Amino acid sequence: QESGDDEYRGEHSDSDDEVDSDFDIDEGDEPGSEQDEAEPRRRRRVLTKAYREPLKSLRAKKAEGPRGGSQRSREVKSVPLELQEDVGDSRKHMRQSTTEHTRQTFLRLQERQVQSKRKKGGPNYERPLTQEELLEEAKITEEINLRSLENYERLEADKKKQVQKKRKIVGPVIRYWSLTMPLLPEPGRDDPVDVEGLDPDSHPAPAPFSPGKCSRTFISFSDDATFERCFPRSRPPRLPVREL
Repeated sequence: QESGDDEYRGEHSDSDDEVDSDFDIDEGDEPGSEQDEAEPRRRRRVLTKAYREPLKSLRAKKAEGPRGGSQRSREVKSVPLELQEDVGDSRKHMRQSTTEHTRQTFLRLQERQVQSKRKKGGPNYERPLTQEELLEEAKITEEINLRSLENYERLEADKKKQVQKKRKIVGPVIRYWSLTMPLLPEPGRDDPVDVEGLDPDSHPAPAPFSPGKCSRTFISFSDDATFERCFPRSRPPRLPVREL
């Protein structure tokens, strides 16, 4: 019996293991579509593998090095020549200004050193002038001053010759005069007399008269016509005629 059961199981096991390939496939599906779906799954599984960061990063950096240099060279080449010339001119100008500044500072330092040596009595110390040398310099300055004075006097004489003469006024003239005149006492005014006093010798003598001064203003006209034109005379009013 055992041998028969084994044979029976062996037959059924073979039959169970053997499954038709078309059993799981739908009628509308094709075998090619299943293969197409399996390919992206495999790709996804490959992408989900462990990511080795250091090795790839080093390789990427090494690969990106020459690319960056090429990009920079392209960018530099792409800049127009006019901008490159402007940048070059500005750099030259900056260099010239810096060199000029350094030169001026160097000259200032030299001047300070010379002044300090003069104060200390160094090798560049200028000796004081003697009396004879001072007199010679004074003569030279005197000659220069005399020449300048002669030139000034000559210019003044030329100006006086070129002075224009006063123009004569032709036609009517109105003049305005403002003067100071001595203040005179009013005529017909008597000094006060002391009637009560009996002895005239007892009164002191009057002080001498010191006339004061006053300002007077006058307007003069060159002829009567201008005076009448400026100050016209008003006609006398007509008196009304009364009937008797």
